[in-house]
Amino acid sequence: MGSHLTTLKIASGKIIVNLTRIFNKLIDLRCFPHIVNLACKAVIAALARSDYGSTTGDHTDPISTLHALVRAVRASSLRCQHFSEICEKYDLDLQLLRDVTRWSSTLYMIERALHLEKPLDNICSSGEFQDLEKYKLSSEEWDGLAAAQEILMVLEAFQQKLSAEKTPTLCNALPAFDTMVSVWNELQESMDELYFDIIQAGIDKLDAYHNRAELVPAYMISMCELSFLIMLQMIY
Repeated sequence: MGSHLTTLKIASGKIIVNLTRIFNKLIDLRCFPHIVNLACKAVIAALARSDYGSTTGDHTDPISTLHALVRAVRASSLRCQHFSEICEKYDLDLQLLRDVTRWSSTLYMIERALHLEKPLDNICSSGEFQDLEKYKLSSEEWDGLAAAQEILMVLEAFQQKLSAEKTPTLCNALPAFDTMVSVWNELQESMDELYFDIIQAGIDKLDAYHNRAELVPAYMISMCELSFLIMLQMIY
């Protein structure tokens, strides 16, 4: 019986490989992190277009203002030293994180800035570096950053969960998409109305991929293979 199961498993594996190659030529199925990246970019773009933080002066949106502030502080060793001294007064031993190309870096930059809100306000108001005053965030803008963090954390949590798995995760991708949309729907109900369309921009990206992925036989094949392996484990 064992040899028959081995032969069946090998044959099944070859069929799966051949079918997957054929279907991949017919339909392009993008990877999970890439779609999460697109959804995040859609949310960030929607945030930039909205009035989620009361703007003052030349401010356009809190994330852009924060990015400019972090860049301005890190551009000078003197400013970095002064900022470190301010952090020590608040018993904070953290440095600013620069926002780079990855969307998750934007999230981490926001998280770190929220922890360093008081030192950042202090350095903008100290008068020692008057050119930083234009980057000072209002309390409404800090609230906007906190809301942006809450929205983006949904994507980060699910991406980390799937990326941490050692086994292939195609069979878990669509259920994860459904769960992310469900969590975002809950946020749409619990957060201020102005965030509804911002969250919806991300949901629309996920839904577009979900609808396309459902037509890809590779997803169905992965589910069949998973069921087959589970059956073998039960037999042994």
